[in-house]
Amino acid sequence: MNPSRFQYTWIAILLIIIGSSVHLGFNPLSIIDDADNSAVIVGELLEFDFTVWDKVLWSLIETLEMALIGSSIGFALSIPAALLAARNISPSYVSVIFRSLLGILWSMPPLLWAILLVVVVGLGPTAGIFAISLYIMGLSGKYLYEIYESQNASAYDAMHVLGATRMQIAKFVTIPEALPHMGNQYLFLLSYSVRESSILGLVGAGGIGFYIIHHLESLNYGKAAPFILAILAVTLGMDYASTKLRKKLVHS
Repeated sequence: MNPSRFQYTWIAILLIIIGSSVHLGFNPLSIIDDADNSAVIVGELLEFDFTVWDKVLWSLIETLEMALIGSSIGFALSIPAALLAARNISPSYVSVIFRSLLGILWSMPPLLWAILLVVVVGLGPTAGIFAISLYIMGLSGKYLYEIYESQNASAYDAMHVLGATRMQIAKFVTIPEALPHMGNQYLFLLSYSVRESSILGLVGAGGIGFYIIHHLESLNYGKAAPFILAILAVTLGMDYASTKLRKKLVHS
């Protein structure tokens, strides 16, 4: 790309950003204009009301359980789905169907899945677990079929020459080669699921988000603060532990 085209590209992007801001009525100075309100809310949030500690504990455990179950189910389902979506393993018509399915699953965020599933299965953690499972299946499936398709083609060719079936190639070549990536990916998705599970309670799908939105809507910022603090601490802790474990997996 020559310099003039590069500059035109950035000018076009800048114009699009400015146009979008005008269209949405975005005013960055509003945060300064409303600084007094922000200061009041921050001040009330810092008045921690720890009388709700038992609800903080149990809702946090429920959130972690939702994340663990949902991400595990979604990840397990993504492994065979990704095999069927990979172009180098499955027939093209099968690959198209499963790539489309995984694309639909991950294109909708967990919160939207939760809204739909609350209608289907009712309020509570079951809707949250299904929402996490569907999204993680789509997201993990997309990553996995890209890993499968990037593997060394010579191993596949050798198995074909020996008369191996697609199932045998997947069992003895594809999955064993992808195992280190799978462990790394599962830990990342588990950490991600904890963050997502914390907001599913906003739509009645269980977890700590239900209490956060309840106390914020009733203007009890001091009671909402311990829930927010707990989810921040757990999310940062999970992210740190996940990063450490993933580094060990990569270097092992």
